[in-house]
Amino acid sequence: MSSQQIPSSLRDIFADTLEISSDEVTPELSMESAETWDSFRHLQLILSIEDEYGVQFDPQKIPDLTTVAKVLQALEQKGATL
Repeated sequence: MSSQQIPSSLRDIFADTLEISSDEVTPELSMESAETWDSFRHLQLILSIEDEYGVQFDPQKIPDLTTVAKVLQALEQKGATL
């Protein structure tokens, strides 16, 4: 998956919430690689993504959504329009 395949709205949510450049939002971006991606911002990310795409993630799976690729995959599984 290339960074071109990340919808611009999702890229913007990650960039805005994590206070990083949208160029840094790649499928490989993770909690481990992004200094600003802590547990509080993780919750902010999930809430913003749920709001933007009209989905609700299973609360037990939220802790596993630790990369852009995993979030994108979860959105696709939910049938979100990307």
